[in-house]
This record gives sequence, C-alpha cells and structure tokens, in this order.
Amino acid sequence: MPLRQEDARFAIGLDLILTNPSRTHIALIVREDEECYALLGEKMHWGERADQAFLRALREELGLTEILPSHTNGILNRKLQASGILRWQLAGLFGLLRPERDPRFLQTSPAKRAQVLSLVYLVDCDLQRLLEAGRPGSSVLRLEIFGITDLPPLFLDHAELIRDILEAEQRGKLPLLC
Repeated sequence: MPLRQEDARFAIGLDLILTNPSRTHIALIVREDEECYALLGEKMHWGERADQAFLRALREELGLTEILPSHTNGILNRKLQASGILRWQLAGLFGLLRPERDPRFLQTSPAKRAQVLSLVYLVDCDLQRLLEAGRPGSSVLRLEIFGITDLPPLFLDHAELIRDILEAEQRGKLPLLC
C-alpha cells in the first residue's frame, strides 16, 4: 500500500536521561541550535538500529570517540565504562499520545511533516567521569550537572520525560509508553 499525503510519517529520536545511580543528579547539555538545556539526544538515521543510534549520540554529541559500534543493549564495554557510562535501559517510548510534541517537524508542507517519537533511555553514569571524558560535539555547547529536583527550564517536553520516566521507575512500571 503506497503512502498517501494524509498518512502519518514519523521521525524517531533518542533521548538519554544521564543520571547517577541514586537518581539525585542529572547531566544536561546546552544545545547550540536552541541555546537551552536539554537531554542528550539524536534522531535515528534510515536503516540504523536503536543501539547504533545510542552509541552515535554519545560519539557525536559528547565526543566519546573511543566507543565503537558494537553489541550494546546494556552490555558494557571498557570504553563506555571509562567514559562514565555504567548501565542503561530502554525506559520508554514518547509521542504516541502527543503527535504535536515537537512542533519543528510540523511547521512545513504536509508531504514533509513528521510526528516525532522518542525512545527514552535511562542511563546510569558516573557523572563526574562523564563530565571529564565528554567533549561537546556537533550541536552541544557544554555538559552540566544539576540536582534532579533543581532543573533549569528545558527544551520542549524534556522535563516531562524526566519526571514521567523517574516516577515510572519508582513504581516498577518501565518501559513507559505514552
């Protein structure tokens, strides 16, 4: 069946919640294009697996160039550990109930519009090691650490993503679909 103009088109993004294991602190990036705080993230490329996009986001956005595309799904390699990445899990899929969540992809002709779905990863980090290893990359000005209860204003719905994922984790309800 061919795509019609009114059929939904999707862009798949990844958002990484980089927090210490006790969930008291979080690392946020300052985005160059929007000049605001945000979760680290990337859009998936055509034909790319989610685990490949996860590693590419770390390489491109934080400059962790020593990590290699490899078998991931939470399995650590020494390069990731040396960079401060301790463990991760797919924590949720956002955008199913909010097709308007990223208006940047809706303000164009109908043939080019896309609804943004986001695979959200919860990433346990040694935040100090991550801060030392990270070198801001393609669209990141800097990486900063904040108390989880003292967040600055965030890009789009990132504050909601963080809140919803951490609450679902406390209730044992991950992965979260919304």
